[in-house]
Amino acid sequence: MVKGLDHRVRVAALRREEMRLHLLFSGLMLASTHSIHELEVEDVIRHAEVSRGSFYNYFPSLMDLYDGLAKRLMQEFADMMGVLEPQSLDAVTRLALNVRILMRLAVDFPALGNFLVQVKWPSRSLDFDVFENIISDINLGIDAGQLKNISSSIGSSIVIGSLIGGIHSMLREPPSTGYEDKVMNQALLGLGMDSGSANGISKARLPPRPPFPETGLLGKLANL
Repeated sequence: MVKGLDHRVRVAALRREEMRLHLLFSGLMLASTHSIHELEVEDVIRHAEVSRGSFYNYFPSLMDLYDGLAKRLMQEFADMMGVLEPQSLDAVTRLALNVRILMRLAVDFPALGNFLVQVKWPSRSLDFDVFENIISDINLGIDAGQLKNISSSIGSSIVIGSLIGGIHSMLREPPSTGYEDKVMNQALLGLGMDSGSANGISKARLPPRPPFPETGLLGKLANL
């Protein structure tokens, strides 16, 4: 009896996760062609083909859905990059690698890019920060003395502002290869790195992109 109950609990949890992912993906698809600030809950439930009650079982509001979407996407990206990055990378090299690859992914998959440029940062929620991994590497770089004469808050604004602005520019008018390297180079200079080191890190050869996972939001994007 207990064994059968455990099975039902697992099945229910799986279905709940599938529905949550379905709603998040509908939100992502809508954000690829609309401003998230002009959308309404009705738009999401129509796209997802679910009831209003089903939506509110998972998200208190549309902005909560988009907060969850941003967090989920960046976590999936971090997990994907964790497979790619050697443990020996220093924080600033890892920072530059992540930003450059994320910028390129956002252009290769415009649905991702069109959403990321709409992410509100800093977040309205004190316990939510979609760019926490980027901020962590900036802090580590400052502590290690690689990034000088700058505060953590200003450093985060320089990098995240450059990231979002660079994605916006690349989506509007796709530039020549290497634009993301130039953006990262300027960000590193703004963080206080000397020009030689900034140039070397921002132009370091990128490894081949790992395959997207078969599941999750990135998996759904890859299968479009």
